[in-house]
Amino acid sequence: MQQKHNTQYFLKNWCIVNNTNKNMNKTIPSLFSVVIPAYNRANIIKRTIDSVLSQTFKDYEIIIIDDGSSDNLKEICDNYNNTKIKYIYQENAGSNPARNNGIKNSCGTFISFLDSDDAWDCEYLSEVYKKFKNDEQVGAVWVKHLKIYLPGGKKKFKKCKKLRGYVYKEVLKQGFLVNSSSITARRSLLNDIGGWDNNLKACQDDDICFRLAKQSKIDYVDKALSTFYIDDRIDRISGSSSRRAWNSFYLWKKHAEDVLLLCGEKELIKKIKSVYTRFFLISDLEGINQCEQFLKENIKNSNFNIKAFRKNIYLSLLNVYLKLRKIIGK
Repeated sequence: MQQKHNTQYFLKNWCIVNNTNKNMNKTIPSLFSVVIPAYNRANIIKRTIDSVLSQTFKDYEIIIIDDGSSDNLKEICDNYNNTKIKYIYQENAGSNPARNNGIKNSCGTFISFLDSDDAWDCEYLSEVYKKFKNDEQVGAVWVKHLKIYLPGGKKKFKKCKKLRGYVYKEVLKQGFLVNSSSITARRSLLNDIGGWDNNLKACQDDDICFRLAKQSKIDYVDKALSTFYIDDRIDRISGSSSRRAWNSFYLWKKHAEDVLLLCGEKELIKKIKSVYTRFFLISDLEGINQCEQFLKENIKNSNFNIKAFRKNIYLSLLNVYLKLRKIIGK
């Protein structure tokens, strides 16, 4: 009991001493820190903040990292006049540096991430906490989410395996786990893996989930408590085909060694084939050449032939094209 008391005392004083940002209110330790990176989201961030303030589980703080906005985002945050909300401004650097800044300026034992255009059900934190409380070996918890496509409001659940436990191999093979608004991790684990990769502008949620699953046991909440909104704004990071292709290539190069070790060469070829196809569809010859060079260097199977690989992709795309023509012709 004495050790627990000393830990809590240290955490409380660490938070107070280090909370020096002039835009932040005086902080006391919270069990959860909800990190919200935001850039020019004054028009929609209220939906996100309100979804956190409506949580039935009340032991949390909200860290809003303004990534160099030029709108009245600060005013929207200040208008809440709520001690749970801490607003921090930084020069524009991207969503991952903003998330890492949020981790640095937070005090929670558990760090939840929520994008500034998404929202949670009121039971989100309560259900996540149950998973951590029931098993001290769990380092991260992910939550089932609902996708809503705007402006029409079409709803869709992403079909995926309900992965839980020590499932790094399975997460790698699947190629994803969950979006950034549906993942919570222990602060200690995030520190161990080095936070979010600042080199990524897309696929960052895949990368963080891979690294969390590699280092720790994970658990899953089988309730749709997170809503991921998808709209047609031209400034969406995921809307850039070139950026997404190059970030996908970076992602699989980064994790190639583990894919080869745990899943085998066929799986790595499959991942690069997907990236290669992206480059082909946008006529990015540099990307195509780098994919081919990467495969030549990493696939040792004598039966692998780059010309056959290339032909297989071209035939697959031709088959899709012919099917589309047939459908349109009808």
